[in-house]
Amino acid sequence: MIGFIVFVAAVIFCFTIPGAFILTKSKLALSRWEYIVLGTVTGYTLFTLFAYIFLIINASWFVYVLALAVDLAVYRFLPEKKLLKLLPKFSLTGLTFLFLVSLLVGTAGQLAIIAPSGQVQNGDLVFYSALGHDGIWHIALIEQLKNGLPLQNPILAGERLINYHFFSDIAPAVFSNLPALSSFDLHFRFFPLLFSALLGALSYMLGKKIGGSDAAGIWSVVFTYFAGSFGYIVTFLQNHTIGGESIFWSSQVQSSSGNPPQLTAFIIVLALLYLLSDFLSQKRNPVLAGICILLAGSLVEYKVYGGVIILGALGASGVIQLIRDRKPQVFVIFLLSTVLSLILFLPNTAQTTGFLIFQPWWFIRTMVVAPDRLNWLDMELRRQTYIADGNWKRVFQLEATAFLIFLLGNLGMRFIGFYTLIKKAKEILSNYLTQIFLFSTIISFVMPLLFLQKGVAGNTSQFLQYFLLFFGILAGISTSELLSKISYPLLKRLLSTAIIVLMVPTQVALIYSFYDRAPFARIESGEISALNFMKENVSGRAVLLTAPFEKYSGPQDVPEIWQWSDTAYVAALSGKNTYLADTEQNTIMGYDINKREQIQKEAFSESNPLKFSQLLRQNGINYLYFPKMLHPDVDLNKTSLSPFYINDRAEIWKVN
Repeated sequence: MIGFIVFVAAVIFCFTIPGAFILTKSKLALSRWEYIVLGTVTGYTLFTLFAYIFLIINASWFVYVLALAVDLAVYRFLPEKKLLKLLPKFSLTGLTFLFLVSLLVGTAGQLAIIAPSGQVQNGDLVFYSALGHDGIWHIALIEQLKNGLPLQNPILAGERLINYHFFSDIAPAVFSNLPALSSFDLHFRFFPLLFSALLGALSYMLGKKIGGSDAAGIWSVVFTYFAGSFGYIVTFLQNHTIGGESIFWSSQVQSSSGNPPQLTAFIIVLALLYLLSDFLSQKRNPVLAGICILLAGSLVEYKVYGGVIILGALGASGVIQLIRDRKPQVFVIFLLSTVLSLILFLPNTAQTTGFLIFQPWWFIRTMVVAPDRLNWLDMELRRQTYIADGNWKRVFQLEATAFLIFLLGNLGMRFIGFYTLIKKAKEILSNYLTQIFLFSTIISFVMPLLFLQKGVAGNTSQFLQYFLLFFGILAGISTSELLSKISYPLLKRLLSTAIIVLMVPTQVALIYSFYDRAPFARIESGEISALNFMKENVSGRAVLLTAPFEKYSGPQDVPEIWQWSDTAYVAALSGKNTYLADTEQNTIMGYDINKREQIQKEAFSESNPLKFSQLLRQNGINYLYFPKMLHPDVDLNKTSLSPFYINDRAEIWKVN
């Protein structure tokens, strides 16, 4: 509880007040709640950017000085009337109550996916779903960021971190230096709570602005938090179960809490679209233009997919505005945002590495044939037969069927949004907010139809989550408009209930699956003690050699994390870099790890003490760490290594 109070205070003083103060300088006619929500997102983005700059000079603490200076300026110079605008005004109406219920239940649902991980049960740290891999990776980055820049790869010691968007880990890294705040609480609980609440609030605000009513905003929140795919129809037909959240490939928006960079990018995108609507309605507003450039330009370092979508939409709309109206508003935002994106992106990217592969229709093809998806081999066999026979009419029919299954299956009840999409398409030349919104929606759908990501092909399905986010808002607007046309209250309630009942099964099943089984992996208390000892007693960038990963297939209720998956857990808990770990993540980022894999295996299979010691020294390894079950073949007492820490579960040996 103390940690949560410290976190809330830090958010208010470091994000909300500075961001809201800057927004007051834009002279926008915002409500108090809008100042709080948009101010928090603006302040968070500014805090992250300045923290990144101060990390370069190894003075991250100075970002607190800067935030405090802004807070004092607000107190000293802001007129009392404007200061009151930063304080919430609350009146409970029926619609406000519905919004708050949707916000609270939706936020709780998102937290239920991530919050149980990274907690201690019976002395062990436990993890659910993929969070024992993905979440641990972010903890390792958070610990690495505390060492300043240039940022090293914590799972490939000595190599600079490249081809990874790490801005979502900067604020947790800086906050973790505050009293009572741990990296685990910040990553798995506190920041997800903040971002999930902001996601709901921004969905409401944008839905209300585009749809023109409170009902449109509330339904946008409902679709954002609760709408799932139609995967439950497939799983019910296949095996009479309810599930299949990502059976059509895309994870749903609710699942984004397990992917903090994605969730962070969502709130930045929604805040940007909301502010762009005000920017486009004014002749000149340099402060607001600067905020829009900040949000759009820094987005690429939170989630590169989000950056591609927004910059693409801004570029297309900017060119249209230049040609049609001979006005440079949108194009200037696009141009300066692109410059900022390149300034942030290029230093952290390998220049010769492209992360996309042109592979059209891959997601649709694999959706049809993969055993863990539709498993519809008959459709694929018929398609191949028709191609061989030159029956292109039938080929087109099958491809169109697969495409519609992919589209509508992922959308679920969001397909209602086509009603608003068709209506808004008429405004595409006259309304530039509509234009940018629709371009963003189209790009987020088309990109995964054409491209795969190197390393892990399925990662580009994350583009589709933005498509679902945008379509959820369209569906909320459509639902409110369609219901407003019904004059019978009972029929309106029945239809509303039917829409909700049909949208939620996969998401309810998703949450149920988290609590229906034991945790996926655990870090045993003895290992925690050993790695904490390393963290507290070794300074600098020491390099640890760990055992090569070999998946354990024996019976066990909750496997130890090194039995379950190749992860960054040693780097995360020790705060030190490992010689090689998490080969999947290294492959995604484009590193060549073949040589290190050979050396790692050779070290743990070498039985000659002299050769073993030489191998470790030649490769710059300072410490050897292993759980006792993964003891190397060599007799360590006969080597030049000395015991550094040993308990009944793990050992650390120092290379002399």
